[in-house]
Amino acid sequence: MRISRAGLVLAFSWTMGMGAAYAAGPIKVQDSFDAMGPAMQSWVDGNGKTLHYLDEGPRNGLPVVLVGGNGTSGRVLALTDFLRSLREQLGLRFITLERNGFGQTEYDPAGNYQSYADEVAALLDHLDVERFSLVAISGGGPYVAQIASRLAPQVRSVHMAAAFSQIEGVVAPPARCAASDEQVAQAYLAGHYDVPSVWWDLGPNTAVNRIHGFLDEAADEGARFYYAKGSKGFDMAPLTHELRLYCEQPVADLSAVYAPVFLYYGLADATVTTAHADFWKGRFPNVAATRLYPGEGHDVQYRHWGQILADLKYQGQRVLLCNRGRSELVETRQAEKLLQRGASLDICAWQEPAPRT
Repeated sequence: MRISRAGLVLAFSWTMGMGAAYAAGPIKVQDSFDAMGPAMQSWVDGNGKTLHYLDEGPRNGLPVVLVGGNGTSGRVLALTDFLRSLREQLGLRFITLERNGFGQTEYDPAGNYQSYADEVAALLDHLDVERFSLVAISGGGPYVAQIASRLAPQVRSVHMAAAFSQIEGVVAPPARCAASDEQVAQAYLAGHYDVPSVWWDLGPNTAVNRIHGFLDEAADEGARFYYAKGSKGFDMAPLTHELRLYCEQPVADLSAVYAPVFLYYGLADATVTTAHADFWKGRFPNVAATRLYPGEGHDVQYRHWGQILADLKYQGQRVLLCNRGRSELVETRQAEKLLQRGASLDICAWQEPAPRT
């Protein structure tokens, strides 16, 4: 087929015009790879156990030990990457150790809160981390309490985001506490865990629907939780074992934990109610701030992740607001006046409508 010179010029002009819509100026080709999310690492501890962990952020940053919720792997930090830029600017270094039997980690029927805290202590020593903050999301609450109790002098601050405490003396025991492990496994497998995306479906009114790609990332995280060891490695035992711990094991003694504690709870949360916030307020000696969010459910850990990051850095001295269309970190004493004048909590993106699906 022959194309005239005029035809070539016309075709070239058309493709250049299309390209102009995407690149207004010269393209600067990158020299390094873009980040694809946090990367897992492994280390064999002194007991010969392979620990799977994440260590994300500057080596000289403020260390933060994150313990995710029930049904999450050691890569749970990826669910907060919608505020990665803020996290990096604040110079926070996140460390997450995968829990017993979750994700890539082998299952030990004898594992509990104490053994996990011992493993965290060994990992922090391996990473030469002496002082650190703690963040618990949902079911990570009792684990963070045990770490705080075990390493109290090293704890800089504690942040409990919709964090579960214990059943005894806090809430009525659920039916699963009287069921056998097999019954619990079958109930959870049939109800949620056979399809990870169902477990992570937080409902049509959840705030995280505003985050483009969040539910897809959450479904991937759920799949990693179960299938990181391969499809033949699927086992409900780690999950049923953890649920049994919630039923039977009380929270550690926190009387020696003098680090400031920050609580974040939704007043409409039916999964982890504010009874757990009251429990922590009665157990930690130094609760610096209790942040309660009217009308919000069990997604405050993501909806207000920006404030958690701000509290990690500034220890309660800054509030993250959307003020007149701009996201700002303002002094705490100024925040209430700005909120009364129409500002809203956290970054301005939360005020935008959810993307079309």
